[in-house]
Amino acid sequence: MLVILPPSETKVSGGDEKHPLNISTLSFGSQNSLRESLVDQTIELSSDSARARKALKLGPKGDAEIARNRLVRESAGMPALFRYTGVLYDALELESMAEDALSHAQSTLSIFSALWGLIRATDVIPAYRLSWDSMLPGGGVRNQWRPAREPLWQEVEGFVLDVRSEGYRSLAPVPSNRGVYVALVTPGEPGSRPALGHANKAVKGKFVRELLTSGETLESVADFADWGSKYGYEVDSSSHQDGRIEVVISGS
Repeated sequence: MLVILPPSETKVSGGDEKHPLNISTLSFGSQNSLRESLVDQTIELSSDSARARKALKLGPKGDAEIARNRLVRESAGMPALFRYTGVLYDALELESMAEDALSHAQSTLSIFSALWGLIRATDVIPAYRLSWDSMLPGGGVRNQWRPAREPLWQEVEGFVLDVRSEGYRSLAPVPSNRGVYVALVTPGEPGSRPALGHANKAVKGKFVRELLTSGETLESVADFADWGSKYGYEVDSSSHQDGRIEVVISGS
């Protein structure tokens, strides 16, 4: 089982200076040539602060993020699961996980970002700033990821549970025969349930935490529905279509 999280816009600073970026060590190596290119383009873009602000949609206070990008090859590294921060990652409450649950998280979780593509939670990365809709010297990030999709999913094994946001899913959608995208929705008529809204990230983090702490490994959509019924999540199996399934969240 592989659970795919979205990245966060904010990143924890610092890390281990003895372990800067080494793309050859990142998981799912079919993406490495594109990763190298995207890193080079990110550094090139960040040599011009005004251009970088526009391409990365940053204000004047974003210059520190641009400076990070200039040093992305040599700055300190940190495991991805601890590099990303924000509402979703806070809701995982990693610091309070039991040792076995944290080990399960480290072997099960992955993150799909604009710069690295699909990486495992334990992969070591520097702090950086790049989004799914950023423009780089070689073109839009989404267009550059398109040729890497098929080789990537050929490399991934097991059932995939995708909880990414729409923008990051668009970089490399999970094939419908390989897993399922989890849509958190509010109660309503099947087929027209509203998306969860502002609570989405917090609920998503809590949901993933409960999956990890349950210790269960899912191998199919049916397993996911069974897990939901045991742990209080309404997984609507009838909504499963085109690689998407709804989890109905009440009272959030």
